[in-house]
Amino acid sequence: MSPLLLTALGCGWNHLPSGHGRYENLPLWSPGQAVPTEDGLYVPLPQAGQLALITDASPPEARLIDLGPGRLDRIEAAPDGRSLVTFVQRYVCTTEDAPKRVDTTDECANRDLEVNTELVVVRGGEASPGEDLPGAYNAVAFSQDARFATAFFDFSLEVEIDGVLNLTGVVVLDLERDVQTLVPVGFAADRILYVNDDQGAAVEAVVLSRNQVALVDLAADPPALSVTYPLSLDPDVIVDPVGADVTPDGRYALISARSSTDLYAIDLEQPAINLIELAGAPQDMAVSAATDQTVLVYGTRPKVELLDHERFEIDAVDLDEGMDHITLVDDQAVLWGQGNQHDLYRLDLVNHALVEYRLQNPATSVSIAPTGEMAVALTRAEGGGGTGVDAIYDQHPGMEIVDLRTDETTPFLLEGDGLGTAFSSDGTNLQLLVLQRGVDYLYRLDLYTRQEGRIELTAPPVAIGSMPGGRFFVTHDAPLGLVSFLDPQSGKIEEIGGFATLGRFEPVELTEEVTP
Repeated sequence: MSPLLLTALGCGWNHLPSGHGRYENLPLWSPGQAVPTEDGLYVPLPQAGQLALITDASPPEARLIDLGPGRLDRIEAAPDGRSLVTFVQRYVCTTEDAPKRVDTTDECANRDLEVNTELVVVRGGEASPGEDLPGAYNAVAFSQDARFATAFFDFSLEVEIDGVLNLTGVVVLDLERDVQTLVPVGFAADRILYVNDDQGAAVEAVVLSRNQVALVDLAADPPALSVTYPLSLDPDVIVDPVGADVTPDGRYALISARSSTDLYAIDLEQPAINLIELAGAPQDMAVSAATDQTVLVYGTRPKVELLDHERFEIDAVDLDEGMDHITLVDDQAVLWGQGNQHDLYRLDLVNHALVEYRLQNPATSVSIAPTGEMAVALTRAEGGGGTGVDAIYDQHPGMEIVDLRTDETTPFLLEGDGLGTAFSSDGTNLQLLVLQRGVDYLYRLDLYTRQEGRIELTAPPVAIGSMPGGRFFVTHDAPLGLVSFLDPQSGKIEEIGGFATLGRFEPVELTEEVTP
């Protein structure tokens, strides 16, 4: 199939780049945007406009993925770790001069260059083209089973639009059958949810936008719009969805709106909308499949509410501090704040028992160990005028181990700001790895025995993640590219560098030649 055509995205038709040299100010690679898959680690190369694949092998190797003529804009990864959707800018030269073969953008006058964006699926280390489709899309949302990806226009991304656009549709991509369908929904979508059947297969897509929600039947051939729900009958009333999720049985879509204390419960089987009054405008919401409840927190309001999906009744639990983040762990919820809060809570969603933990400093992130037994909070230096040991904690970034089996926490001081964590468990050991800003080593801690150590790195790290094969990858602050692959059990590290220069000096080829 031919590539998916996404016109007027980014530069837009007739909105021209200032020449090939404009990319020289871009970085050679994007260490914070590396994507792990079964194929290896995909890394964008912004200056070259290319996509590199680094194999998770011994030793690792790097090569370019042939995306065809043009430049890579960005990438999106499917949740199954197998597929990658890339946004590729294509260039066409429409010259008014005498016919002359033009092969690259450097050979075409800027006034004669036109650019559009195509969606290209990468799988198995190869790019598979799609079919041309009209519209403007700059984001995709994947179903959990990775069968479908829905392309839409994300207004939160910075784009320049030049030309006439129709934003009232979405494109449903069937990644299993390599088939794509344009589905008109009547409004500009800005978020996509999926409804799964009992086997976990996506059967419907819930398309959200300001004042409206649409349901797309994915089981139909081709996928088609089945029903539209208005969130407001008054054109002067704006309902702007903020939080959204689907109940575990797929019956209801739950939507919170900006600056509103109403929760919209949309019946997806018997089309209807119910309004549920909340304690305030939610800062975060999460649906627990284990207990069939929705958990809601309200930022500065010290309260957590639990919505029962069967009775649609709310139970409230008071807190000492308002929370703005929810992390679910089986039948429990970990509540934490990213502002000035020092509290962290563990809430039993069955009996509503609440355990309060007190952190030394406010958290910047909270991650849960794969066993669900412990949480790790990275904290920021708070400053302030504490005395004694409190003053030491206030002046330094830190990390706290939160034992979710008890009410205990263990604080640590970090040398640099915590950037990320990774876990490894073999049934006997539970290893934690911590990245710190500007620090040339990984801090390693066994969460069971509390044995600690360092894994030395060649350069300061930027990000850490897990490969499907069990190894970790670490990207580094190295201009020419540097990635380390770490065996969490042996501590062995293999590095590969210099790949960021691949394709750097290759010209941007034109998609086709158009002459009068």
